Amino acid sequence: MTALLGEPTFCVRWHTASDQGRVAHVQASGLVTGTDAATLGISLVRDGECWRLCAEPRREVVIDAVEATLPAALGEATALYLNGYNSWTDSVERSPRDRMRNFSVPRVAIRHWVLDASGDYRFVEEDERPGHQHGFTYGYVRRDGEAALVGSLGEGTGMTLIREDLPAGVLLVGKEPPAVLVSAGDRCCLLGLAVVRAGSVDEAAGRWLALCGIAAPPCSPLVGYTSWYRHYTDISEPCLLHDLDALADCLEGYDLGTRRSTFQMDDGYTRVGDWLQPDAEKFPHGLVAVAAAARERGLMPGIWVAPFVCERESQLFSAHPDWLLRDEKGELVVTGSHWSGHVALDTLNPEVREYVARVMATLTGEWGFSLLKCDFLYAACMLPHGGMNRGQLMADAIDLMRQSAAPGTWFDLCGVPVGSALGRTEFCRIGCDVGLDWDGAAYMRGTGRERVSTKNSLANTRGRAHLDGRAFRCDPDVFFLRPGVRLNDAQRSELLEADAMLGGVLFTSDDMSLWDADQRALFSRALG
Repeated sequence: MTALLGEPTFCVRWHTASDQGRVAHVQASGLVTGTDAATLGISLVRDGECWRLCAEPRREVVIDAVEATLPAALGEATALYLNGYNSWTDSVERSPRDRMRNFSVPRVAIRHWVLDASGDYRFVEEDERPGHQHGFTYGYVRRDGEAALVGSLGEGTGMTLIREDLPAGVLLVGKEPPAVLVSAGDRCCLLGLAVVRAGSVDEAAGRWLALCGIAAPPCSPLVGYTSWYRHYTDISEPCLLHDLDALADCLEGYDLGTRRSTFQMDDGYTRVGDWLQPDAEKFPHGLVAVAAAARERGLMPGIWVAPFVCERESQLFSAHPDWLLRDEKGELVVTGSHWSGHVALDTLNPEVREYVARVMATLTGEWGFSLLKCDFLYAACMLPHGGMNRGQLMADAIDLMRQSAAPGTWFDLCGVPVGSALGRTEFCRIGCDVGLDWDGAAYMRGTGRERVSTKNSLANTRGRAHLDGRAFRCDPDVFFLRPGVRLNDAQRSELLEADAMLGGVLFTSDDMSLWDADQRALFSRALG
């Protein structure tokens, strides 16, 4: 029987200031060939299942591209899994003969609604041919119960793109090169990857993460309420205090086990970007009052924030145009069409960094929130700049948030490249937003791989379940039991049961005071 994944070979494209490009090829044995390859100082180190391709150039060089090629038994495989870029990007097992379906709407709609911001569409060339799928950070080939996985050994130095080539029978693993010149004598790792053949998918994922030195930060699973799918942005102190009491009263009747009761307020307390200026009419006593009320009822208080974007109608946008990230043409880097439209902040700007740090410290240290749901984080790595590639920018941004928050703060990252979040957050969203129906309107189904869809969210909960408890606790988004949501009884039960079994965050957006005996019984069974 053919091995699901073979041994990798490597290719490095590079140049110096005085030439137009050279190529070095490296065999699995370590044999290096190519014009003037000695100048690049390439070495390949294998340690069991791990491979590290390094360079120590004799002259200053620019690394243009780094790629590994792995023979793959795609024709014999039952399924292929390639992790999607963002936490919202669909990430499920597919046939190796399937194809990526990105957009089926006009380009004018993509531009108007900024549909291409949250995925990889701006920097990965589309290939919709069957057998040419792609993903990021890791992927596996499965033949019945046997799985073989290839994964990056670390995304902090650059993101890793994995492409399928079914006709050639290979997986192509490309690593973001350094965004700066590599000086003579400087040793750098150009690509580190693991090739794991460890039995089941769960075993392979666990082995890969262990080889990376990745473990889930210690925390308790959460159970509770988030305001988003009940009120969206129409929140206020009175309505949140009502929902908070409803949650606390309801949970008193259940054995929660190790789960920590949590009340999380979502978007709507201020303009996006103006985090330290909550709406005084909606919250006359400030946000401290909401956090304090949660603690008085035995609940952990959480709050939503999107620290690396601001909307166009925010005070920050008007007052600090120099804080906004711009491309090489001087144009703003647009990150989405929500609210009044939003753009990326330059996370390398010292004043932006000071502001983000102050926001994190205030929300947690002064206002008393112990859980931060940090959203739209992909904005931090939209555009390589300042001598940093996307992987470095995202790692730096996560570090900035965590180092600035009060000790003991738990994080739930959302809208984040999942590879960058592995082992670096207590909780992480692993699917798109659920909707108030099963799969959205038909005309919305061609709006990208990150679209709102309960059906797709549930598929991602299953698709990324192997990360739960190993890389972080998975946040599968919310379940609904209330009437008025266009899900049938079977769909409601399926969503609740999957969230409870496969994730570490069991949240609803229902007014739990209105649950009847049947709804409470469903919830009780889900708690186990």
